[in-house]
Amino acid sequence: MRSEIVTVVTLLLAVAVLPAPAAEENQVKELYRRGLAGDKAAVVQCIDALETVLRSDSRNQLARVYLGSAYTLRSRDLGFGPKKMQTLNHGIALMDEAVSAVPDDGKVRLARALTTQSLPFFTGRASSTRKEFQLLAEIAQRSPSTFAEGDLQIIFYNAGLAAKANGNQDGAAIMFQEALRHQADPALKKKTDAALVK
Repeated sequence: MRSEIVTVVTLLLAVAVLPAPAAEENQVKELYRRGLAGDKAAVVQCIDALETVLRSDSRNQLARVYLGSAYTLRSRDLGFGPKKMQTLNHGIALMDEAVSAVPDDGKVRLARALTTQSLPFFTGRASSTRKEFQLLAEIAQRSPSTFAEGDLQIIFYNAGLAAKANGNQDGAAIMFQEALRHQADPALKKKTDAALVK
């Protein structure tokens, strides 16, 4: 579980957190990074900071999707009981709300997909997350300039995993090859190379 969290830290921080003043954005990024790594206090502070951003700009869907993601981390940190599930469901709802508001925003979709990818199986998000990565790959193929190199690598790698999980080996190979065209993260390149061999 710890290694999965570190992987998600690397992937999610490749996406810009929110359009905000640089100091505020850096603070949120750092709190989010620490929260992903297990710092419970940082998760609470990150939630507070993102709620402040949304109070000043309620249309900031990138902040909303990250707020939802932060709530899923808060759920992770809570003990078993109804509050844990309420917090998780609230986080998922916020992310879904953000994507519904800006369905063509690849960065919002990517943040949600990377978060839902790491959620427990009982949330039932595995299939929708695979579809999300396939949709992101289509968006990235149409408009690659929408994304940074690291985003493209992440998207195509995960679209390859999605195709593989759906039994489409040829489609998976195409996506993995596309991911290798965008080598922003050497560790992800190694994972892609390994996935192509299997």
